[in-house]
Amino acid sequence: MQVIGANADELARRDELEFHDEATQHVAEMNRLLDAIAAEGPQAALLESFRRHGHELKGAGRSFGYPVLTLIAHRLESYLDDMTDWQARSQADLQAFVDKLGEMLERKAQPTDEEIAAIVRALPSLINQSFSESDVDIRNVEIMLVTPTRAIAKLLAQQIKACGFRVTTVADPVEGLTMALRLRPDMVLTSQVMKGLNGVDLLRALKAIEGTEKIPGAVLTSQELDAAAFARLPQGTAIVRSGGNFADDFAKVVTQFGLG
Repeated sequence: MQVIGANADELARRDELEFHDEATQHVAEMNRLLDAIAAEGPQAALLESFRRHGHELKGAGRSFGYPVLTLIAHRLESYLDDMTDWQARSQADLQAFVDKLGEMLERKAQPTDEEIAAIVRALPSLINQSFSESDVDIRNVEIMLVTPTRAIAKLLAQQIKACGFRVTTVADPVEGLTMALRLRPDMVLTSQVMKGLNGVDLLRALKAIEGTEKIPGAVLTSQELDAAAFARLPQGTAIVRSGGNFADDFAKVVTQFGLG
C-alpha cells in the first residue's frame, strides 16, 4: 500500500510539473504575441492566437486545480468579447492579464478564495464600447449572470454594463456555483430554466453555503413562476422579467439590494 501511495504521489507531482511547464509556455507565447501586436498592430490572426492560448489556460486551470488561473482567463475572454475595437488602453490591459497569470504561476501556494476575489476584481474591464465611459457611472460592483443561452447572456450583459456594473457570465449552473464561491459577486442573476439545476435550485444552494449565503439573488424568467417554484425561493430573492421588462425590473433590483 505504501508503494502504491508513493507512486500516486509521484504521478501527481509529475502531472503538476507538466501542467506548470505547459501553462508557463502559454504565458510566454501570449507575451510574444503582445510584442508582435505592439510591432505590427492588432491583426485578427494575432488576437485569435492570443485568445486561444488564454482559453487553453482556462481549461488547464480547471483540470489541475488552479482556480485562480481559470478565473483570470475567464475574465480575459470576457474582455476580448467586449472589445469592439482596439483602443489606446488595450495593449496595457491585455498585458495586465498576462502579467497576473504569470504572477499566479510563480506563487508557491494557491491564493485563498478571498484573495482570488480581490485579484479578479482588480483586473481591467470594459464597459460596452458602444458608448463613452465618461457618460457612465462605473461602480465596483460584480454581477454574476448565469444563463445557458449565449445570445441572451450577451444581450443582458450589455444592458447591465450600460449601468456601470461588471458582469461575469456563466452558462452552466454548477460552474456558476463554484465560481460564486471564489469570485464572491455582489449579486447573482440566474435564469430559472436550465439543465441540471434550475434558477431556484442554484439560489437555494448559494444560500445554504456559508461563503455565499449573504449574496443577493434574483431569478430571470420570461413568465410567472409557478406556485411551487415561488414557494421555494430563498427569502429576499428578486424576480426579474426578461424582454421589454428587463431594464425596469433590473433597476428596481439595484435599488432593492443597494447596488447603485
